[in-house]
Formats: sequence, structure tokens, C-alpha cells
Amino acid sequence: MKKHEFLKTAERYWSQSSYIVVLLLTMIGYAITITLGGNTFKWSHIVAILGSQNTCIVGTIALGMALVIITGQIDLSVGSALVLCSGITIMVFNLTGSILMMVLAALGSGALCGLINGVLVGYGKIPPFIVTLGTMLIFRSVTLSVVRDIDPSIAGSSSSQFAMITTLEKYDLVRMQFGVGKFSLGSFQIPYITIVFIVLAILFSVLMQRTAFGKSIYAVGSNEKSALLAGINVTRVKISVFVITGLMVGIASVLQACKIGNVTPASSGQSYEMYAISAVVLAGISMSGGKGKLQGVIFGTLSYTTINFIIVSIPELSVDIQDTFQGLVLILVILVQSVAPAVRSRIQRTRKHRQLPE
Repeated sequence: MKKHEFLKTAERYWSQSSYIVVLLLTMIGYAITITLGGNTFKWSHIVAILGSQNTCIVGTIALGMALVIITGQIDLSVGSALVLCSGITIMVFNLTGSILMMVLAALGSGALCGLINGVLVGYGKIPPFIVTLGTMLIFRSVTLSVVRDIDPSIAGSSSSQFAMITTLEKYDLVRMQFGVGKFSLGSFQIPYITIVFIVLAILFSVLMQRTAFGKSIYAVGSNEKSALLAGINVTRVKISVFVITGLMVGIASVLQACKIGNVTPASSGQSYEMYAISAVVLAGISMSGGKGKLQGVIFGTLSYTTINFIIVSIPELSVDIQDTFQGLVLILVILVQSVAPAVRSRIQRTRKHRQLPE
């Protein structure tokens, strides 16, 4: 195989399946780290990754973030929106004891947060970075104000947090059986909340690949002017992806309530917007918009969680420096994404110079 053919094959494979390569490398790195620490890498380590808060909660948010990024936008408010929606979710559960009402409250509050962002971006024509930076501050501030003033019998706690009341009839079903429970098939176990995330990722993948709406999202991200000429309502698409992201935040708030049982507005959800963006980047979705596969979010989220596990498992690294390594990995992946188009361009120039057939 000639050099230019090898480069073309490598570039094409990376652009289509980079998220698989990244996950394999991170898993190998984690296995090596565990082994060097004197332990044996087991299936239980993988189950811990699958059931991690970063995998299920951040991964669910990352599905919505992926749509926003594919359209060439950004949403910095998802971490604060998660705190707000989780607080509402827990309060409704404490007041009603109803799982249905809890889920409806989560979806409704999440959709409203997304709609606020979408309308300001779509109709207000305000840059999404500015809009979501503002709502990021607003959502968390409102939640902090509520948790300090509301009756502890509704918040479920008197320590500046929202907590599910453990004496309610449905608490064990929601928290113990679903939230921390696992589906077992022989020796194979996978957390229920992970199954929810994977099912959502599959549905999103079908949505993007098989529906006109999914194709319109890619069209808007690829070339907004061309999308307008093709008859696509760009404003509606932009608003809709923010609303969908809000719905994903709502679902994530249910998972937060079920898995953790509480939310602390002052600290919960901190930097989740960055974690979600990291998962999307590791999934091979271009930050410039218009490119990427939604099934990659599963791999990207698992890669991000595995990287976090690797960093935490190295005792020599202090807590203060751990985010540095996460940031370096993120920059490295984006750098590789940037290099791939340059490689493609070089191949094309070489072919033209040598007058080689396509």
C-alpha cells in the first residue's frame, strides 16, 4: 500500500470510528493502571464504569449536547439546569409520592429550561454562548434561593439540599431497586440506569440517521444558508435542539434523584457542561458542527469516565491536579480532529500534483 493510500485509509477510519479507538485505548490504559496497582482487572471494574454517575447522568446530558453542537451551537447551562430540575423532581416526589408526577415534573422543568435558551437564541438572535452563560447563573441562583427558604418537609432536608424522603412508600422502588439496582443475567450485571442511557443513545442515533428532522440538524450545522435555501426552518431547528437538551437534562435529573437520592445546589452539577462537551468531543463529533454520529456518545461517555477512573486510581496525583489531565486529553482529541482534515487536504494535493486517479 502506497503512503498516500495508507494515509487516506487511516484518515477515513479515524473520521468514522475514532470513538471506538479512543475507548479501546482508554480501557487498555485503565487495565494497565489497575494491574500496576497490584490488582487484577475484572468485569466488576467495567460495571463500575457503566454504573458511574459520569456515565449515566453526564452521558444522558451529552446526548442533548451533541445535537446542539452538531447545529454549531453550545449550551453551558446544563449543569445548573440539572440542579434546578433535580430540585423540582425531588420536591414533587416528596409532595406526591408519585413516580409519574416526579417524571412529568422533571421533563416539564427540563423542557422549559431548554425552551428559554432556544427562544433567546432562535428568536432573540443572541449568541448561544452568551444566552447559556446567563441562564447557567440564573438556574443555579434560583435553586440556591429556593433551597434556603423552602420548608424542610418539602425539600426533604434542612442542610441546604434537596433529598428524597426515605419513609415514602415508593422510595425503595425508586432509589434502591432502580437507582442502584442492576439487571442480572447469570454472572453478567449492568445497572438499570445504564440501560436507560444506552436505550436513549440508540433512539437518538435512529433519530439522526433515519428521520428528516435528524438530517435537518446536520444540514443546519453544515451550512446554515444552504439549509435555508433548502426550505429548512433553521430557527425552529435551533430551538428544538435546546428543548431536546432540556428534556435530556430532565431525564438526567430523574437518574440523579434515583441514584444519589439528593442534590446540593451549591456543588452538584459543577462543570457538568464541560464533562458533557468532553464526552461529545471524545465521541468524534466536530465542534464546528455538521459532523458526528450519535452512537459515538456511548463510547465517548465511557471513554471520559474511564479517563476519570484512571486519574483517580493513580495515588500520586493530587485532587487539585486531576482536572489538568482531563483537560489535556480533551485538547489532544480536538487536536487530532483538527489534524485529520489537514491530512485529507495533503492527500488531495499530492494526488493532484502526481495526477493520480481518485
